[in-house]
Amino acid sequence: MPLAALAYFLAAPALPALPAGDTAVLIPGAAGLLMVAATVLSLLPARDALIGPMLITLGAGLLMATLNAAGAGAGANVAEALAAAAAGLLFARSLRAPAIALTVPLFVTVIDAWSVASGPSSRLFAAGAKRGDPLSLDLPGWGGAGSGGQIGLSDALFLAMFAAWALHFGFRRRATIAGLVLGLLAALVLGVVLDRAIPALPLLAAGLLLPNLDRAGRLLRHA
Repeated sequence: MPLAALAYFLAAPALPALPAGDTAVLIPGAAGLLMVAATVLSLLPARDALIGPMLITLGAGLLMATLNAAGAGAGANVAEALAAAAAGLLFARSLRAPAIALTVPLFVTVIDAWSVASGPSSRLFAAGAKRGDPLSLDLPGWGGAGSGGQIGLSDALFLAMFAAWALHFGFRRRATIAGLVLGLLAALVLGVVLDRAIPALPLLAAGLLLPNLDRAGRLLRHA
């Protein structure tokens, strides 16, 4: 999946140009988000490991820094996604208390909503956002149309963390993975439809918790 994602990000500028307007943002943005999500989730089999994610964080982090310094743009997306995913798995491994796994999504929902409303994340999914930001992944437009939006490294990190917690605590596997990916896509779609920035982390948290409300309640009672 990381190799397929890299091929897509490098080839996106050569794909047929789309009509100007929402289509030129939604289709490349959705395709880019799916590639990022697939790259992040490809590391889930290493959720219980320690050395592997540490080495991936270090190696992908060094590669990410080098590519960003060289101005690689979307070519750095895969390294950034792998670094964020491995870091998310390490956080999930060290914070496996049920209370933490259920309260962190609620906490980051509040923080991200405030950040998008008044802070530095207000242009997270905006078309034409500044490119080359080392703390974000650029979703390239088709046909050399520039950027189709951006996703923050923190969103990729929490995607990996939430998915690892879901598997560890016996949440519904397929429903949760689908909910997390749909949360990312919903942030993009709502941002375009409403013409305003939509925080991604609250929708990721909803994708984690809503399919598992009954199991989350049992988990808290057991804890």
